[in-house]
Amino acid sequence: MSKGIIHYFTGTGNTAHAVKIISERLHAAGHEVRTWQVKKDILPPVEVFDYHIIAFPVLSWSAPVMMKKYIRKMHRSENTKTAILAINGAIIRNGKLVKGYTGQAIEKLENILKRKKYDVFLTSNASFPDNWTQASNPCNSQDTEIITPLGDIEVHEFIGKFMEGRKELYRCGFFNKVWTYMVGGLFGLIGRRVFGKFFIADENCSGCAICAKACPAQTIKMKQKKPFWNTSCEDCNRCINICPEKAIQVSVPLFILQMVINIGLTVSAIWAIVVYIPGLIQLSKAVLVTVEVILIIMATIFLLWVSFVPIDAFFGVLQKKPALRRFFSKSYTKKFRRYAAKGFKPLDN
Repeated sequence: MSKGIIHYFTGTGNTAHAVKIISERLHAAGHEVRTWQVKKDILPPVEVFDYHIIAFPVLSWSAPVMMKKYIRKMHRSENTKTAILAINGAIIRNGKLVKGYTGQAIEKLENILKRKKYDVFLTSNASFPDNWTQASNPCNSQDTEIITPLGDIEVHEFIGKFMEGRKELYRCGFFNKVWTYMVGGLFGLIGRRVFGKFFIADENCSGCAICAKACPAQTIKMKQKKPFWNTSCEDCNRCINICPEKAIQVSVPLFILQMVINIGLTVSAIWAIVVYIPGLIQLSKAVLVTVEVILIIMATIFLLWVSFVPIDAFFGVLQKKPALRRFFSKSYTKKFRRYAAKGFKPLDN
């Protein structure tokens, strides 16, 4: 009997659902299988396994930052057989299935694992109902019933190939690898943190703290029975989708105010650098341009911190006033559906 482990990160349960299928198939085939959910402060187990399976949802054409950090902490291997499954979001548009795109997400993890001497022989994708509720209305129940069985088939195909030992590696192509790497990198560095800062609980919030308890990144803190998001958000959208009162929204006023303030500060800083630095520092033109570029980059990063730490804290104080919270809670997501995979119980995992 072989002994394996499935390492996985899940946001709204699609990946957990896929892992359940994989685990059941392996158990039925006589394998000893362990499932290991990746969350904050969870480290890879030290035991030796005959094989590894990595599963994760694709977030902005990349693996979750937490998943990448976890993979980098895995112990070096002696050519242990390893497979990777990426879970994409899918929708039905004009009666046709439109699958999400993986980009460089799989290849990034594959390279990390290969540097650790894992024998990555199989990488693939499966598509389940889209759940990025911050950006679009999740699938309705009818579309969900169409998409989920198709995703199940893709997962069964993946584990079938795995048990056959078939070598098959996903490749997105050089051009797609470059642009998705850039977008995914920016999302991991800045985007996920910014998106997390625009979450807000409206007047329907009961203070149950389910969002905080279930958050895999532990980025949600309860203050005066209301949730507030820190800058470590993975933007997995679990919180907005599992709230029993559908009280978590994307704050449009907060988004507009933060963007206006940040853009205003950044433009002012760039103008000051371009206008005043040449008079303060006497350098050759090439060196001066280099100095200005470095200062602009530093100013941009610093002002992002200013916007999403001290200024955000100020807005947080304002949100403690019921009338102002109602103002900040104005959002397009109030009319959106919510989505979580059938049977997903994040508090039990």
